Amino acid sequence: IAKILLTIFFAGYLVVTRDSLALVRTKFLGIGFPRFRDLGPILIAWLVSLGVLIFERDLGTSLLFFGLFVAMLYIATQRKSWLILGFLLFVIGAVGAYFAFDHVRARVQIWIDPFAYADSTGYQIVQSLYGFANGGLFGTGLGGGYPDLVPFANTDFILAALGEELGLTGIIAILLLYAVLIERGLRTSVAVRDPFGQLLAAGLSITLAIQVFVIVGGVTRLIPLTGLTTPFLSYGGSSLVANWIIVAILLVISNRARRPAPERVATQDSAPTQVVRL
Repeated sequence: IAKILLTIFFAGYLVVTRDSLALVRTKFLGIGFPRFRDLGPILIAWLVSLGVLIFERDLGTSLLFFGLFVAMLYIATQRKSWLILGFLLFVIGAVGAYFAFDHVRARVQIWIDPFAYADSTGYQIVQSLYGFANGGLFGTGLGGGYPDLVPFANTDFILAALGEELGLTGIIAILLLYAVLIERGLRTSVAVRDPFGQLLAAGLSITLAIQVFVIVGGVTRLIPLTGLTTPFLSYGGSSLVANWIIVAILLVISNRARRPAPERVATQDSAPTQVVRL
């Protein structure tokens, strides 16, 4: 639920401060960078995301939190410099976490060579890869194959189970459905008239996009595995409820964005002004 509340907070904050955050005082290599005193918000978001990583040992939530804020900051200000600063802070945080925390270093080592740890910490990802390989192009069919051999096949690794049963074709279809949902959310953001609704719709769509990218990338070994649920597929809990709330909010915003603007009724005090040429 926190990701929804954070998105609402970010949208409200950026609507108020977007003008000051968009100011450019320094240019480097043709790219305009914001004033030094305006770096506070992104530094705070970076420190809080590192705090989540340190105290909760949760890579996925940390990445979701920081990525969401940087993306919304760019949408609000249209300054590429925020993306560059966000990427630099991400690299610094990732390298620092790798050398400072054993669990982060273990995730990276498993990502690089999972078969070296197939009997221990890399067992999950190895079984996931075997499941994808067994599914092939068209899969073994619903209920077929051996998805029960993949640990946590109903939560974190549900995509591996579906990949075995539906094959590459089924996984592409699932990803296309996610892409359609996210695209419709971003289109809703474009259609909204007020800045707050625009940022809120974009932020909620980006939240879903980051979730899908992180968990799909982790299960398929595109990126190191992190602990996020697959939207609308992983078993139960508050994450499933939160994702449906996101869809409901996007539907409400889309409905209001497509309503015709209310007509203003002219009164005596607000009669139209007529220009008379002599």
